[in-house]
Amino acid sequence: MLLIALTSLAILVLGPFIAKMIKLRLLFHRLRRQGLPMPPWNPVLGHLLTLPPLLEKLTAGSQQSDAFTLLSREFTHTDGCFYIDVWPFANPLLVITSPELAVQACQEHDLPKPDVLVPFFAPIAGGPNLFVMNGAEWKHSRALFNPGFSASVMVEVMPHVLEEAEVYVSLLRDHARSGETFLLDNVTCDYMMDVIGTVTINARLHSLSRHNSLAAAMRSSLEWHCQDEEINPFKRWNILRPLVEWNNGRIMNQYIDAELDKRYEVWRSNKPTTRAKSVMDIAIEAYMKERTTSATLDAKFKAWARVQIRLFLFAGHDSTAVTIVYALHMLSKHPDALSKIREEHDKVFGRAWDCASEQLRHHPEKVNQLPYTTAVIKETLRLFPPASGFRGGMPGVILQDKNGNKFPTENLNLWVIHGAIHRNPDYWPDPHSFIPERWLVEPGHPLYPPKGGWRPFEFGPRNCLGQTLAMLDIKITLAMVVREFDVQNQYEEWDRLYPRSGIKTVWGERAYQIPQGAAHPVDGFPCKVTFRTKEA
Repeated sequence: MLLIALTSLAILVLGPFIAKMIKLRLLFHRLRRQGLPMPPWNPVLGHLLTLPPLLEKLTAGSQQSDAFTLLSREFTHTDGCFYIDVWPFANPLLVITSPELAVQACQEHDLPKPDVLVPFFAPIAGGPNLFVMNGAEWKHSRALFNPGFSASVMVEVMPHVLEEAEVYVSLLRDHARSGETFLLDNVTCDYMMDVIGTVTINARLHSLSRHNSLAAAMRSSLEWHCQDEEINPFKRWNILRPLVEWNNGRIMNQYIDAELDKRYEVWRSNKPTTRAKSVMDIAIEAYMKERTTSATLDAKFKAWARVQIRLFLFAGHDSTAVTIVYALHMLSKHPDALSKIREEHDKVFGRAWDCASEQLRHHPEKVNQLPYTTAVIKETLRLFPPASGFRGGMPGVILQDKNGNKFPTENLNLWVIHGAIHRNPDYWPDPHSFIPERWLVEPGHPLYPPKGGWRPFEFGPRNCLGQTLAMLDIKITLAMVVREFDVQNQYEEWDRLYPRSGIKTVWGERAYQIPQGAAHPVDGFPCKVTFRTKEA
C-alpha cells in the first residue's frame, strides 16, 4: 500500500512536469526541422547544455542576458534572433537582438505582455499592474495616469525634485569630507526613492537621512527577489522568501493606504496648497470626476491604486538610480566627456558650482538646454540598459528580418535584449565604447544611431510612462553633482578586501551589471567622492 501511495504521489507530482517537458521539446523539434536558428539542441535537455560554456566566459552572478548576447553573435546570418529552450528555468524563448525585429515585436505588432511576468512583479507590486496588464484594463489604467507624467506636471514638481537633490548633494559632501569608501548605488537608490515618493504620493520619505518603512520594505523585497535565471535551489526555493515578501507587502500597503487617505482628504476639502499635485492627486481627481464624493476613498480604487503606486516606487527609483551611478562612472573614466559636460553646465547655469539648483528653480526651462548632458545620459543607457523588453508571441504573428527570413512567435515568449541590441556591432560602430557624440551628429553620419536601436524606455504604446521624469531626475542630478565632485570607483580596494578568483569583468567593465530588480552595478559600486579641485 505504501508503494502504491508513493507511486501515485510521484505520478501526481512528476506527471505534469513530464507532460509539459514533452510538449515544449516537441515544439522545438518542429522549429528545428524548419531550419530556424538555434544552438545545438538535445531532445531531452533542450539547450541546457549550451549555457555552461557561455557562463564560463562571464563572471559569476552577471546577467543571463549577457550570455545570450554572446550567443547571438553566432547567428549573424539571421540578422538578430534565435530560439532557445532552457525549460524548466524559463519558458520557450525567441531572443531578439536586432532593432528591426524589436520594432516589429513592440511597435508594429504591439505584442502583449506575457503571463510569465506576473510572478516576477507579484512581490514588488502586489497585484495586477500597468506593467503586466493588457487590453482594455491596461488602456484604462494608463489613461488615468498619463496626465500625472506629462511634461507640464514635471515642470511643476521640479522644485520638489531639487529639494531631494540638495539632500543628496549634502550627503555626498559629507562623504567627500570623510574620505571614506561607500556604496554609491545604495545611497542613490535611497535618494531616488525620496524623489519618486514626493512625485508619486506627495510625501517626503527622507530615506537618505533616516529609516523609512515604505522605502525599506521595497528595497528588502528587491534584495530577496529571486530572478528567473537563478539555478541554486537553496536560493530559488528559499522557504523564508514568501514570509519576508508577505511582511514587506503588508508594510507597504499600510503606508500607502495612509497616504492615499491624506491625498483624498486634500482633494475633498479643496483647500489651496503650495505643493504641486502628485501623480496620485491627479489620478484621484480624474477618478472622482464621474463619482459622488463620499467620506472615504472608494475601496476598489484604493486597492487598485495601491498596486500601481508600488510599481511606480519600484520602477521610478530603481532604474533611474543605477543610470545616475553609471553616468558618474562613465564620466570619471572619460575626462574629455567630463570636461565637456562641465563646460555646458558653466554656460547654462553660470560658473558658480552650487548655483544649478537655484537657477533651475527660477528658470526650469534650462533643464532642456543641456544637449551634451542628454547625450551622456543616452550613451550611458545604451551601454547599461536597466532592463530588457518581454512580449508574448501570438498565432499568425511572424517576424521577418531584412534578408526575408521569417520567424514564427506562437507559443513563445519574445525576449528583446536591450543590451544585445545596444551593443550589436552590425548597427553601432565601436559598440562597447562610450561615445556621447553619437547623439549629437546629423543623419548620415557613421555614428548616427540606427532606427529603433536605442530602447531603454521602449517604443510604441507600451513605452515607459515615466521616461520624462527619469530624464529630468538624471539631468538635475548631474547638473548638481559633476561640477562639484569627482567620483572614483574603488573596485581595486574592494577586491583586496573581498578577494575571489575567476573573471571579474563583463565587456571589459569591472562595474558590470547584476540582476537585482533592475540591472545594478555589482557590489553596489564602491567609490570615493572628492571635492573637485578649484581651477585658477
